[in-house]
Amino acid sequence: MRRGRMKLDSFFFIVALLIESCLVRADSDMERTKVNEAKLWQRNTHQMASVEINKATIGGVLAPLLSYKFLLPMPQLRAGLAYAGSRGRLRRFVRDLIHGTKPLKIGALGGSVTWGQGASNQTTTSWFGVMTNWLATAFPSINITARNGAVPATPASFMVMCLDHFVDPDVDLVFLEYILNNGMEDRIFGNQVVQVMERLIRKLLDLPGKPAVVMMQVPSDGMASYGGGPRFHHTMEDLEGALAQYYDLQYLSLRTALYRLAAIDQEDGFRWDQIFVDHHPGDAGHRVMADLVVYMLQDTALDLLLDPWSDKEQRAEQEKPLQGPMYSGNTAPSAAMCLYGDQFAPAVVPSTTQGFVYVNEGSVQKPRWGYVATQPGARLVMRFDTRRPHLPPDHRVSLYLHYLKSYEHMGVASLRCTSGCECSTAEVDAHVTELWSQMYQVRLEATQSGGCEVTLTVLPRTSSGEYKFKVSGAIISEDQSAANMLDAGLPTAG
Repeated sequence: MRRGRMKLDSFFFIVALLIESCLVRADSDMERTKVNEAKLWQRNTHQMASVEINKATIGGVLAPLLSYKFLLPMPQLRAGLAYAGSRGRLRRFVRDLIHGTKPLKIGALGGSVTWGQGASNQTTTSWFGVMTNWLATAFPSINITARNGAVPATPASFMVMCLDHFVDPDVDLVFLEYILNNGMEDRIFGNQVVQVMERLIRKLLDLPGKPAVVMMQVPSDGMASYGGGPRFHHTMEDLEGALAQYYDLQYLSLRTALYRLAAIDQEDGFRWDQIFVDHHPGDAGHRVMADLVVYMLQDTALDLLLDPWSDKEQRAEQEKPLQGPMYSGNTAPSAAMCLYGDQFAPAVVPSTTQGFVYVNEGSVQKPRWGYVATQPGARLVMRFDTRRPHLPPDHRVSLYLHYLKSYEHMGVASLRCTSGCECSTAEVDAHVTELWSQMYQVRLEATQSGGCEVTLTVLPRTSSGEYKFKVSGAIISEDQSAANMLDAGLPTAG
C-alpha cells in the first residue's frame, strides 16, 4: 500500500513539474514578446493643426484617428500597406467613422492568429482587440460592434461553406487572415489556395452590407525565425495579391512590414524572437498588426480630405455589380448547410453510437468541441437530411465530414451510408508525420433523403500507434464544383 502511495505521489510530483515548466515557458514567451512602451510614438497633431485642406485643419478633423500610438516605425508602416487600391468601400467606411452618423460593424475571419493565439490577453492585446478597443475609445459616440469570427485550425475552405455562422450580413469592414491555415501550393497558375480565397472574398463582397474587405497577411510558418526557415518569397501572399488588385481590396503585409527590421537589420525590439512566440505573434507582433490597420485608416482619412467622398462615388459603390471571377467559373458554392458545434450534435444518433464522447479539447476561451474516440471498433452514427429543394430528386449531394488530422495519437476510420440513402464509401487516415494539427474534410456523394444515416467506424490499424479519431461537424452542399475546393485539404500551422 505504501509503495502504491509513493508511486502516486511521484506521478503527481512529475505532473506538477511539467505544469510548472509549461507556465514558466509561457511567462518567458510573454516577457520576450511584450510591447516595448519606450518605442511607442504618435503623429504630431500640433504640427497638423496649422495645415488646412478644403478649409479644414487636418489635426482638427482627424484628431480621434491620430490619437493612436504606433510601435512600428513610419517607413515600415508604409511598407506594410502592400496594396491600397482605389479604396472605394474603405473610403465609405472611414467617412462614416469620421462623421459618426451610423453604427458600424467590424468583423475578422482567420485562424488562431486572428483568434488571439500568442497574445497575453485575447481581448486586450490581440491585434483585433487592440484595434477595435482603440476605435471604441477614439470614437465613443459611435456604436461600433466588433465580431471576431476566427476559428483556429481551419482553412478558408471551411469558412466558404460556413460563413453565415461567423460574420454578420450587414458588416461594414472585414479582415481576412489565412496564410498559415491555407498552407502552400507551389504553382502560379491554377493554384487551388488562391481559388479558395477568391471564393471566400466573393462571398464577403456580395454580402448585403457591401463591406470593405482587407487581407491581413502574416509570415509563412517558420519564416519568423533565425533557423534557416522559408525565405521572403516563400509565401502564398504574393499570389493572393492578385486577388487584392482584381477585386480592389486592401492588403496588409506583416512580412513586408517587419522583414528588413527583423531578418536583415535584426534591430533590437523588432527581432523575430521579440515579435513572435512561435509562428504566432506575441503581444508586440499583435500590436504591429494593429498598427498596420490604424495606419491604413489614417491614410484613407487623409485621402478623403484631399479627395472628398462624392454623391457620384456613393452611387457607383451602390450600383456596381460584383465582377466575374478572376479564375474562370470560380464562383462560391450556394445553398450549403453547415452543421458546426452545437448544431452538429443533434445529427448524432446516441442509441447506436458507441465509443465516441462529445468533449471540449480546448478551453472555455478557445473551445474545440467534437466527438472523440480512442479505441478501434468505436462507431459514430449520424443522420442527416440531405434533401435539397433546388435539385432534382435523383441528383446527388456532397456530404462533408469535418475531422481532425494531427501528428500524434491519431487512427484510421471508414465511412459508409448504412440506412436511408446510398453514398460512396471512404477511408481516412487522421495521422500525419509533420508537426501540425488541422481540421480536414472528407467527402461522400450521397443520394437525397430525409434520413440519410452515415456510420464512421474506427479501424484496428494505425500508423501512429494509437487510434484517436475526432469529428466536429458536417457540411451538405448541392454544388458539386465545391468538391475540388474542399477535397484539397492543406496543412496548417494556425
